[in-house]
Amino acid sequence: MNNWDEKWSQFLRDSESKHKYAAFVLLTAYLFINNSINAASSWTEFSRSDNNSVALWEPYVWEYSSALSTALLVIPLIIAIRILDQKVKVGATWLGWHFAFASLFSVAHVSLMVAFRKLVYLFSERNYDFGIWLNEFIYEYRKDVWGYITLITFYYIARFGYQRLIGEASPIARDTSQITNENVASTLPDYLLVKKLNKEFLVQVTDIQRVEASGNYINLHTHVGVYPLRYTLGRFCEEGAHRGFMRVHRSHAVRIPAIVSISYEETGDGTIMLNNGQSVALSRRYKDDLKQALAPNQCKFHF
Repeated sequence: MNNWDEKWSQFLRDSESKHKYAAFVLLTAYLFINNSINAASSWTEFSRSDNNSVALWEPYVWEYSSALSTALLVIPLIIAIRILDQKVKVGATWLGWHFAFASLFSVAHVSLMVAFRKLVYLFSERNYDFGIWLNEFIYEYRKDVWGYITLITFYYIARFGYQRLIGEASPIARDTSQITNENVASTLPDYLLVKKLNKEFLVQVTDIQRVEASGNYINLHTHVGVYPLRYTLGRFCEEGAHRGFMRVHRSHAVRIPAIVSISYEETGDGTIMLNNGQSVALSRRYKDDLKQALAPNQCKFHF
């Protein structure tokens, strides 16, 4: 990998927490630019008629209300898709859920779009009429389903390319033919294999400081970077317990030797400070287990 690729990959890892916001801004910008072009085209068609009664601002209200509705629905839609990918494997059931999501997306999109248009028209002397609801909804539904397919296709392609670029980890396969102890076979190996573009790297498991759940994946945070691994957080903590990994939150786990201090709030929740300067939320649900694990060294921490 050349220096430019490495610097770009490192930049992506370092700025990972901001990527979802950047993606939302880019998608919103695309929607409004695309719909501005559509509005201008519609106005051109209306203005060609001598009997045109449509005001210049109306096509823009129609298109922008659609763009705004789509942008507002993207966040809950992506959350739902990530939960689906975590719970259901690709197949007929997975496709069925996506069909349900597409239908709900269309209903919500049309409802919000019409509501925004009616709100804007309240401040004008004109009236807004959506038309015969059944006919118009069928028309919008066909467009929304195609838009949904385009959106999730782009989402999966972008996610695949993103994971290849920042690096994706996988446990190194071990020869279990000579292993008779099931507990040994179900523990994490010493190293993980990170595939990044056309190269492979080794990451020592003990270099991982914290782990974060992310849909079908968990993100492994080391002092070098962040690597996604196709694992559940519960499984990783179970197999990595002998290496000091402990779950401290529904979405977070830490490696105990990386802990510097722990502070608590009045609610019982807390914050864990790591030796790399990062903080991790501690849920009161896991507080007692963590205290028990740290019992021999409690004097180090603020209990």
